[in-house]
Amino acid sequence: MGRKAVSYLLYSISVVFTGLLLAAAVLCRYASSVSPGEGGFWSTFALLMPVVLLANVVALVWWTVRRKWVVLLMPLAALALNLGYISAMVQLPDFKDAGDPHDIRIATLNVNGFRRLASMPATAGAVAAMMDCERVDVLCLQEFVDSREFPADSIGKVFARRMPYFIYEGGIALASRYPILDHKYVRFPDTSNDYLHADLLVGEDTVRVFSVHLQTSGIDQLRHRFRKDYNRDAPVDKMLGELEHNSKIRAEQVGEIRAEMDASPYPVILAGDFNDTPSSYTYRTMKGDMTDGFRDCGSGYGGTFRYLGGVLRIDYIFYDDAFEGIRYYMPAEDISDHKAVVAELRFR
Repeated sequence: MGRKAVSYLLYSISVVFTGLLLAAAVLCRYASSVSPGEGGFWSTFALLMPVVLLANVVALVWWTVRRKWVVLLMPLAALALNLGYISAMVQLPDFKDAGDPHDIRIATLNVNGFRRLASMPATAGAVAAMMDCERVDVLCLQEFVDSREFPADSIGKVFARRMPYFIYEGGIALASRYPILDHKYVRFPDTSNDYLHADLLVGEDTVRVFSVHLQTSGIDQLRHRFRKDYNRDAPVDKMLGELEHNSKIRAEQVGEIRAEMDASPYPVILAGDFNDTPSSYTYRTMKGDMTDGFRDCGSGYGGTFRYLGGVLRIDYIFYDDAFEGIRYYMPAEDISDHKAVVAELRFR
């Protein structure tokens, strides 16, 4: 086979591979619209979105360097098709004035049961100090636990300097600078997952805040799969099956919470740990016609989970059209396996 024939063969293989990358991007986009109840495979496939898009970026650069303008339309189309996902993960710097007035500064944090991670002071005092420094008005906590030595009432007093109103049930707690008029707590059956919504009196307006903690994804199991001290013979298909099973449970939980939000007589803010990424059915359904604060007024990279290289975004703050986003950010302090997320909002 001559040099030209080999060159043409390699070129053809590259074009076909680029076409497959485009097809994979289309399938990832489609996967986010399919309920896991209709096919758990799709929810697992959607997790490949960042890998698929990164491969398309490489392909775009490759074909640009080679000046194959027609072929590069394929990776360009793959990226354009998934701009929604990209904008939910990466935002250019926001040049809004950080001093712009706001009505509510709300934060969410999965405190991981206040367990200490390495040298991090994962304590209620550390969380309260950070939120006081950030001047947070409303704080939603997930995986909240108390103990005989440090009961919830005592933890509530730690937050009282800034947020004197405090409620907790199960694994959810909410501290507020504004009076809490009413609340409802729901624990999902046969799981440790739950959600709480509270009606807050903000000035003359009532706002309903949801704090949610959805079914774990099982991704953490995959992280342990590759640790030196873990059994590498553990069947990967079993773990993938666990991912699909968990996604179906999450879909049921999302349906219930979505119905509660749609029925709210008040403006809604949704905050919490979804245990799922922006490429998922969970994200798409929970968001609905609400605004993702990061896409609205965030900047930089949106990852909120400390492990797996910090690439996963699974903690969110959404709000309906009664609010305008002013600022959305993650404080630098590491006091849990999740990053805290803070949003500044004002009424329209």
